[in-house]
Amino acid sequence: MPKKAISPTTQETSISPEKAKPLYQQLKDALAAQIKSGVLKAEQRLPSEKELCTMYNISRITVRQALAELAREGLIYRSHGKGTFVARPRIQQELVRVTRFEETLKSKGLEPSTEYLHSTVIPADYHLATVLAVPIATEITRLELLGLGNQEPMVYYVSYLAGEVGRKLDELARELARGKHAFSTLDLYEKAGLPAPSMLTQSFEAVPADKEQARVLKVKPGEPLLLITSLVYTADGRPSEYKLAAYRGDKYSFHLTRPVHTDTR
Repeated sequence: MPKKAISPTTQETSISPEKAKPLYQQLKDALAAQIKSGVLKAEQRLPSEKELCTMYNISRITVRQALAELAREGLIYRSHGKGTFVARPRIQQELVRVTRFEETLKSKGLEPSTEYLHSTVIPADYHLATVLAVPIATEITRLELLGLGNQEPMVYYVSYLAGEVGRKLDELARELARGKHAFSTLDLYEKAGLPAPSMLTQSFEAVPADKEQARVLKVKPGEPLLLITSLVYTADGRPSEYKLAAYRGDKYSFHLTRPVHTDTR
């Protein structure tokens, strides 16, 4: 439940037209610093636009610019008719390397766990046969897992695995989930005596949550999710798993640092 409104401390949020930065940037930076330091806490309501104008002797346009920047960075959110609140921090995950689900959440101070949801065996249709390089009608295990942090849903995994790989990973996933372990399918291969994954190809897209995703992730239908589609390969270059991972947009963000190569010709 959102907490009552709080006022930033003027000592840490003083802004001045005499400084080099624009006023909206000064206000945005000051509020962001207090959010990140914990002075402004998650789910607490910020003063209204009018109150911020009075506190800092600035225009409403300036305040709106600052708040828009903070919202764009995921540090605050607006609730219609209620006000503006400090957002819960998102899990920042790099794209340069594959990080284990358990490792990622523990590094953010969260207690990870994995819930086994369901599995079913289906015949490979044309799409699955193509991406997994198997004949049409091959036995495919469709495995559903839910990754949680502090018992709150974070990511909904749906994996498609052919033949023996599917049977072994399904059995091991059931066993580990009963033991309250945190894992994703990438953690299961070696434990199941299978060749370890060596490479992934991935695509990323923002999607609205459908009814099933919303139910599993405990969000409203239509809320933003980040959908990562992965094809997992073993060392011999064979595809072993086709996976869809739907991450809650309010819990996760992914980032990538890339060099810029300037053409000097």
